[in-house]
Formats: sequence, structure tokens, C-alpha cells
Amino acid sequence: MISPATWRRFLKPRMAQTIAEIKDLNRHLRVAYHSDGDIRPIIPELIEIGVDVLNPIQPACMDPAEIQREFGDRLCLWGTIDEQRTLPFGTPDDVRREVRLRLETAGKDGGLIIGPTHHVQLDTPLENFWAMVNEIRGAPGN
Repeated sequence: MISPATWRRFLKPRMAQTIAEIKDLNRHLRVAYHSDGDIRPIIPELIEIGVDVLNPIQPACMDPAEIQREFGDRLCLWGTIDEQRTLPFGTPDDVRREVRLRLETAGKDGGLIIGPTHHVQLDTPLENFWAMVNEIRGAPGN
């Protein structure tokens, strides 16, 4: 809803100061940032000011595998399961395939908090919800 230039002018300096002060209090603290849509132009700057986790990674507008390749060594990704298409309109098999794809790509080297890109909405069939949960639970290491 705002341009990168507006974000840089009004939000970035204040966020940088807040994050720095909080991390000065506890160096183990991790900061998660929520922003909808394609925010690739500012991701490097979010990392620069101390953001550790980006939420959500929406596959409708950002390729989770690409974001992981480019930023995964410096940023934890949160989300990646499509709440706009796959969960509400796909089949349970579509959901299971998407979970596996995200684990194999965006979660390949760790740094992924896998889940829907937002709260599961009321238009999501329960079969799809449980397909997602059970596929995540069945993943190696879970």
C-alpha cells in the first residue's frame, strides 16, 4: 500500500532504531516482520536493520524457493503454503504436493517456519487443512 521510497523515508529509520534498542537489551532476540505482498525491493534493507524472520512468504506474489536462494542464509521464512489458491480451492493432494515442494525448496537448508501464508480462512475445506497438517507432521525431522 506504500512505495519502497515511502517505507524508507518514514518507517525504516524508526524500525531500525527500535530493533537496535531491543536487540541491545537481548542479543538473542529474533525479530519477525509481517508485510503482505511482494516486498522484494526492501528485503535487503529489512535484513540490514535487523529483521530475522519474514512473514508471510506468499507464493502468489513471491517465489518461496527464489526468496530462500537469495536471502535464506540471512533470513528465516515464515509461511509459503498458499492461502489464496491451494488451501481453499485445491484438492488434498494439491495441498500435500505444495507442502512437500516448500519443504524441498524453501526449507531445503532450514530457516523455514512452514505454514499457511495467513490464518486458515473459513473457505478452506477441512480435508485440505488436515492434509496440510498431516503432511507437515509426516515430514522428516517432525
